Amino acid sequence: MTKSKLTIPFDEVVESRVRREPAFAAGLLEEAAQCMLNGEISVARSLVRNVIKGSIGYAELSRRTGTPEKSLVRMFGPGGNPTAENLFNVFSHLQQLGGVRLQVRSVPAPRKRPGRRTSSVSRHVV
Repeated sequence: MTKSKLTIPFDEVVESRVRREPAFAAGLLEEAAQCMLNGEISVARSLVRNVIKGSIGYAELSRRTGTPEKSLVRMFGPGGNPTAENLFNVFSHLQQLGGVRLQVRSVPAPRKRPGRRTSSVSRHVV
């Protein structure tokens, strides 16, 4: 008798959808960039990891970027800390692969109630 899985890990579901839907992968990259700008670095790494694993894979990304595969795995792992150079290099290749180009633009931030300090400009990725 064969046992079948009752549940599928969430990351596997996301990676499968990345393989099937290029627009979904592009949306994850956009969200990863937005998370970085908002200081949510661990979330950004997780999203980029899902795009890598669901599309190009670490071995091919390593070949294209010239960064060792093990280094890429560590960079985008839970405790990873990629340099800006490595991060932008990976983003560049993932954008090329997906046929998308992310842009950063400034937009006015929503006004908050008086008494609360807020920045007058918020950055959003489009």
